[in-house]
Amino acid sequence: MQASDAQSEKYCHSLKTTTALALCQAALFAASFAPLNLWPLSFISLFPLAFLAINARSTTKALLIVFIVQMGMWLAINSWIYNVTELGFVALSAYLSCFAVLFVWLYRKITQHRKLSAIPPAIVIPILWVGIECLRGEIIFHGYPWYLLAHPLIEWPVLAQTADIFGAYWISFIAAMVSGALVGLLLAKKQITLKRSAVTFACLTIIVHIANISYGYWRVNQDTLSPGPVVLAIQTNLLQDNKIRWDTKQQPIDFAEFISLSRKGHSQATRSGLNVDLIVWPETMVPGKGFEKQSLDFQRSLNLAPGDYYLSALWSLENELQTALLVGSPSYFGLGVTADRYTWDQHYNSAYLLSGKSDLQRYDKRVLTPFGETMPYISSWPWLEQKLLSLGPDGMMFNLDSNPQSKLLRLDTYNQSVLIATPICFEDTVAWLCREMVYRGGQKTANVLINLSNDGWFGTSIAGRHQHTQIARFRCIENRVPMVRAVNTGQSVAIDSCGKLISLPTESRYPKSQTQGWFAVELLLDSRSTVFGRIGDSWAWCCFVGTIVACGWSLLPTRQGK
Repeated sequence: MQASDAQSEKYCHSLKTTTALALCQAALFAASFAPLNLWPLSFISLFPLAFLAINARSTTKALLIVFIVQMGMWLAINSWIYNVTELGFVALSAYLSCFAVLFVWLYRKITQHRKLSAIPPAIVIPILWVGIECLRGEIIFHGYPWYLLAHPLIEWPVLAQTADIFGAYWISFIAAMVSGALVGLLLAKKQITLKRSAVTFACLTIIVHIANISYGYWRVNQDTLSPGPVVLAIQTNLLQDNKIRWDTKQQPIDFAEFISLSRKGHSQATRSGLNVDLIVWPETMVPGKGFEKQSLDFQRSLNLAPGDYYLSALWSLENELQTALLVGSPSYFGLGVTADRYTWDQHYNSAYLLSGKSDLQRYDKRVLTPFGETMPYISSWPWLEQKLLSLGPDGMMFNLDSNPQSKLLRLDTYNQSVLIATPICFEDTVAWLCREMVYRGGQKTANVLINLSNDGWFGTSIAGRHQHTQIARFRCIENRVPMVRAVNTGQSVAIDSCGKLISLPTESRYPKSQTQGWFAVELLLDSRSTVFGRIGDSWAWCCFVGTIVACGWSLLPTRQGK
């Protein structure tokens, strides 16, 4: 499969062709995501990039062109970040652009290596791409597992059911196989590779996809469901500023509106014949200093507001509606006052379950959002962290603690007890965390995922909210549990254990954002356990190891004729 020097020169691309291929790949990749949602393009979006890597005339110029084009694409995709932080907007886009550059450089090295070039593109391209996705999504800066090649394919859930074996990265792998097979066939046509090998691996790709779709239909149509709790999700509509500078005079007004929304939603659900077991509010919608006894006692002792005002109001609502409440609130431990300012020992972003049938239960956020709630590596140097914070929104502080315990919450209804895992904010994008929440020691323990999030960060961006929902749908397949997402500014949705949307606040494909509302849904619990629940993202890590081995091997000198 190694091209001769004459053949290589013959098929080298001009700079115009290299640029056109880079633009084509960026367009295909971006168009597969929202707002266009042309998800079938995921299957071919790597083809132009791989073909560019093989035939570019100059490695340096090719890498520079790819970086510039990718930079433009990521600036467009991440446009919502500009209103949060201008510097972060540029830095994140530049950072993400480097991974396509890495793919082009590494694949080019492999195709120029005498032995590695014999590996069929339908195998090497998906290994490299998923290995690089794993590097981005799981390793560097605590991981950025957004915009994987797999994510748009959830729009036809049948394609994504094998994620319950190897996770979302496996879906990226088989999608990349299509681009790899196309590269192999095109090279065979130009007599650069053996035609028999290219056809064989193209057929293998087809077989893999037929098997994948067949498995998907089988899984979707299995009868493994039983009735679960009825959940009422409340979608609020506050500006993201509520996490930074929510005015204390406005807080009780907004809180009263959330109470009213809960009453209205509960009344409508009851009229529809649903007996609501749980009302869910989004992340951080309860003002104050949390519900811990020490914090409340301290505020009472000094007559400090709000004291137990918000907790008392929530207990009153729970008693009035005879329905449990799951709400997002900060929690503080070791609360005190120094120089007219609050101090504390620990401060968590928490989810509280209030139910008359049990004690007050709490889950604390475990994985803080990189550069939103913590600065990976940089937080070890507080002076540097403060310098960088000064470049973000006024009032932003990285003062949250991470609780390493993934505590489950127990919801007791009139006829069953359900264990709930409550990933907060972007924690539902972290596959290993959701797996650890649902599976303990390889055994499925949690029945339901409920995500309390505040997607006000996205501003007016619908695309960012779509992407968050797409990722959450994969968590349901991987763990075979339903999920309810109660999200400030939207999108609030319910998802079944096959990743399908089952209830929306509106009739549209995705719910309307930047508006308040509610929906009630009876969840169906799934008795199935998954291979992914036992082995996690092992496939992605194997691809990462394969990528490292290929990289090291490609850099070794080879003897002539070997």
